[in-house]
Amino acid sequence: MVKQKFCPQCGSKKIKWIDPNMSFWQCQKCGYRGSGVIEDGDLDKKVKEAKKMEKLQKKLMRGR
Repeated sequence: MVKQKFCPQCGSKKIKWIDPNMSFWQCQKCGYRGSGVIEDGDLDKKVKEAKKMEKLQKKLMRGR
């Protein structure tokens, strides 16, 4: 069974393996580049939720 990979920065599934020799990944959505990826779907949901909360907090701070 192949595990789905997710971007650790934005939680996107649009992450590509760009250098197999060094296990280097790049996210097509946010531009993240690095060796760390998420393989747990539950963690993916938590990353996406945290990003939404971060955006909401920024909007609220701008409104003050």
